[in-house]
Amino acid sequence: MNKIAYLWLWIENSKSITDMKKFFTIVLAASMLLIGSNTYAQKWTAGGGFTSFSLSGADSKKSMDESVPGFYFGVNYDYAFSTIEGLTVEPGLYFIHYGKDAELPVGSKSYRANYLRVPINIKYTLPFDSNISVAAFTGPRFNMALGGNMFSKGETYPSLKNFDAQWGFGISAVIVDAIMLRAGYDLGLTKCIKNKTKHPEWENDLKAYRNTFYIGVGFAF
Repeated sequence: MNKIAYLWLWIENSKSITDMKKFFTIVLAASMLLIGSNTYAQKWTAGGGFTSFSLSGADSKKSMDESVPGFYFGVNYDYAFSTIEGLTVEPGLYFIHYGKDAELPVGSKSYRANYLRVPINIKYTLPFDSNISVAAFTGPRFNMALGGNMFSKGETYPSLKNFDAQWGFGISAVIVDAIMLRAGYDLGLTKCIKNKTKHPEWENDLKAYRNTFYIGVGFAF
């Protein structure tokens, strides 16, 4: 029985997985197995760039009216899992920081949030010539809080949950087999605002989802 089969058997036997940290651990384990279970792997890429997030949903305006900018950096690994040329799976690991100073009805407020992100993309790459190739990708993103005041419950604004999930879409281009340009948009899948903050308007489960835009540059090796 190979590594992936052992992982699947373990997940099937864990019927009571409810804690998000356990779920996040499964995602990391699956990513590492993908990296280590095939010798026909393609390449690593490392890079960073600009990102921002905004909220959507029926209650998003109660939480935040504007986007919050930031930066990211991390690594991806292209892994050929299929006989179809150009089709790969691309797990990654990223650090993301968001920060903004905003004026609220009750005064000024500094927003700060740090995340650890694990994206798992299905990616298709199409070479144009020996120097340029382009790719489209899609897949889930799993985000875990690493700190920042946007995760602490306050009286003047609701706070973000420590875990959320998104589904992303993006495009990338590799030039001379070394420089990668990348852009994408991630749609929130899970509600991102904590319940029962101190303000009475936010006692109930708010319907707000975190959407992310990013653009960056990296290097393939």
